[in-house]
Amino acid sequence: MHKYSFFLLLASFFSVALSAQNYPTDAEPGDCFIRCPIEEISEKAKVVVTPAYQQYKVVPAVYKTVEERILIKEASKKFEYVPAEYQDVTETILMEEPVSQYAITTVKTLDTFEVFEVEPAYSRFETRPAIDGCTSPTPGDCDVICFVEHKAVIKQIPVQKILIKPAFVKVAPKEGRFRTITKKVIKTPATVREIEIPAEYITIKKRMIDKDATVDSVEVSPVEREEVFLVHDRSGTNKGFEWKKIECDLLDYNILPIYYGLNSATLNAEARDVVDEKLLKLMLKRPEIRIEINAHTDSRASDDFNMELSKQRAQGVVDYLVSKGIKRSRLEYHGYGETQLVNHCGNGVNCTEAQHEKNRRTEFRVLPR
Repeated sequence: MHKYSFFLLLASFFSVALSAQNYPTDAEPGDCFIRCPIEEISEKAKVVVTPAYQQYKVVPAVYKTVEERILIKEASKKFEYVPAEYQDVTETILMEEPVSQYAITTVKTLDTFEVFEVEPAYSRFETRPAIDGCTSPTPGDCDVICFVEHKAVIKQIPVQKILIKPAFVKVAPKEGRFRTITKKVIKTPATVREIEIPAEYITIKKRMIDKDATVDSVEVSPVEREEVFLVHDRSGTNKGFEWKKIECDLLDYNILPIYYGLNSATLNAEARDVVDEKLLKLMLKRPEIRIEINAHTDSRASDDFNMELSKQRAQGVVDYLVSKGIKRSRLEYHGYGETQLVNHCGNGVNCTEAQHEKNRRTEFRVLPR
């Protein structure tokens, strides 16, 4: 009985502590929240009492009579055909081409092994359990991180190596076979004599519009009245902020899989589709969040050029979202150039294209408002 009372007292204590910090009371293990300010916002807007409209008056059309020559039978041509004349010609045709024959020695190989590095060594920060005995109620005060080294992964692959290269021995060529035929060829080409047949016309009179009918209009201006609307009211709380649940993965840096042309910061159609799917939908659905966008380059080209290029690429994503109706105040961007490489491919290091590609990345994460 005393143990049960103790647990009730402990639960009550934590509930009061959470309430005092204004933390969410319905949180479960694994939930993440962002703190969002509640602002009292009012906007002025003009209300149309009487809409604008147009008053119209029709001006009739003016006609005129004109003569027109009408084609009733098109011009054509008559052709007289003169057939071609032929003559016999003798020609020798190759029926079977001459060939050369070769003898080829057999290739001999040796089975052996070669060693490949399939995954390079790397180091990174990794989280560890929080410090025992820490009493701070603030999230993050007791976190522990360690810089951990991971060794390279080596693999042996069986291969074959050539010991004797193939040799070719040329022998006497085999002669070709020929045949003589007689064929007819054109001596005098066929000709066609062309005879013109003129067109036939008639003249008619018809009534045509000299000046089309028009409509004169006078615009009557609308009657408007200015009204004040309360957009967001914070009367329900005296704290000035509220907690919004968010997917925990969105609080970490997430790769935005977009690719640019060489030395370019322009978003192509495929990249814009990725931004629409990954960021635009999220920001329209969650108007209380902000987004941080970071761009990185590989180590090729100069440090200053890469820094400026990464800033332009991050800003390009921001400008595109603004063009889609997202407020610029909800967006933050940074360009880091080649200062935060994820592998060993720094200046002067010989790396593969795939290794350089890991450093050319664009990332995003969610920020509170």
